[in-house]
Amino acid sequence: MNPTALHRPPTRRQSLSLLSACALAPAWARAAEPRRCAVVSLLGDEMVLVYAAPVTGTSLDRNGRRTLADTTGSLDKIALAATGKAIETYEAGARAVLLTVPPSPLHQTPETLFDGSSITLPGSLVNALDQAQATHVVLLTKHRGPASIALADSKIGVGALRGLGYYIDRVTGIRMVESGHTGTGLLAAYVYMRLTLADARTGAVLRQRLVAATRAYPVASSERAVDPWEVLTAQQKVAGLRGLLESRLAEEIPALMATT
Repeated sequence: MNPTALHRPPTRRQSLSLLSACALAPAWARAAEPRRCAVVSLLGDEMVLVYAAPVTGTSLDRNGRRTLADTTGSLDKIALAATGKAIETYEAGARAVLLTVPPSPLHQTPETLFDGSSITLPGSLVNALDQAQATHVVLLTKHRGPASIALADSKIGVGALRGLGYYIDRVTGIRMVESGHTGTGLLAAYVYMRLTLADARTGAVLRQRLVAATRAYPVASSERAVDPWEVLTAQQKVAGLRGLLESRLAEEIPALMATT
């Protein structure tokens, strides 16, 4: 699957025609034209469990990792639906077209889609943009950043996080502010992603947002768990990650879509 540049240079005659049409159209009509956004998610091919290593004074990431593949694409579907809803809620008349991409190498190497200040997409996606008559592309990809788990009055974390998953810390002592309960360790859902808004015709990147979101579940907050992985049930883990992803997209999409 070879990347295909979105840019399709118009002929001189086409350029003149487009410029003339823009010049004749009143400013209020151009500003009010609703956007058709093709949404592509390359986040959800897997959920990664990151096991925090004891701090040893080195900058190397020694965390253990376990990858849980999502062959059904359910995480990408959640991301697509949440993004589409946020776009259409933010902008009256806007249309979100959700494009599904089966788990692929692009999920793991999203950097290959970026070429300076523009993006390139595989030919199949370019064709889908044409069929959808998209004016813009909203692209969700994985972002790597330092592990930073937000607590009530501080942040903790070692190593790095990327994409979607859970961070498991079995060594840090935590005291709950309200109850005073103490415990060792925590479980934290994380969403580390890059949001990109691009012109569907030229591929030019218009705006980007980097998201590094976490939600902590300390052992000290549980009445039964002694191990961080047991703080949430299997169903609660799915719901927790989904809730964090949906809430952050609802917050970030308006800023991504905002016009200058």
